[in-house]
Amino acid sequence: MKSPTRRGFVGGALGIGCLIGAGFGASVASAQARVAFPVRPMRLSRRLERSLRDGANIVVRRSWQIDFAAQGQGIGITGVQLEAQVDAPASLAPLAEIEQSRSTADMWPMLLSGEGRILAAGIETREEDMAAALREAERIIAQRPLPATERETQRQYLAELGRAGSSILDTMPADLFFPAGEPFRSRRIVDLPSGLTGQFEVTYEAHCAPTQNWLERAERHVVTQVGQSQQTANEIWEMAEL
Repeated sequence: MKSPTRRGFVGGALGIGCLIGAGFGASVASAQARVAFPVRPMRLSRRLERSLRDGANIVVRRSWQIDFAAQGQGIGITGVQLEAQVDAPASLAPLAEIEQSRSTADMWPMLLSGEGRILAAGIETREEDMAAALREAERIIAQRPLPATERETQRQYLAELGRAGSSILDTMPADLFFPAGEPFRSRRIVDLPSGLTGQFEVTYEAHCAPTQNWLERAERHVVTQVGQSQQTANEIWEMAEL
């Protein structure tokens, strides 16, 4: 995974966005009294499903044991991968095997701010970030010769817009562990060569565990469309006690 990105800051002691419970006893700790975090090991899971142009899907599931600890004025997280599973069409079996055996050790450790935001995040996911990804897709499309058939043209354009969406999904939301703010949704229309029109949509919504301020479930979706062809990518993060 690359550098994380997302919008919004986690609320302080008042629990803006999600509740920061009181009287948790031994179940939580705090970093400089800014945000409560679990002191027991947690299980973090990610499920990523992408549609392929032939109608098939590829699904990647991973889970980690993660531990939170106060670190200076922030929060440190260490993690160890527990399992990895890749479901893909038989034709992609060699690539699926490589992905399943890929190490994710370089994800850890992470450092969060006292408000729970991943400090490695460079920028938030905003309209301008989406625009930058789409500009790169448009640049690549413009440099390619037009295929002989309109159907193949749509497929190639859709593939490039799909890669633009992947560049967003390949980053972790900066407020992943301590969700903040309202659900995010953005849709953009993309004018393509040959008079074609594309559509690019990103949505994100996260929920805290009951009476807590940390992640229970977050979902992020990217939908790209060119003509009648559509490609989707769906990502689900979940966190719970081991």
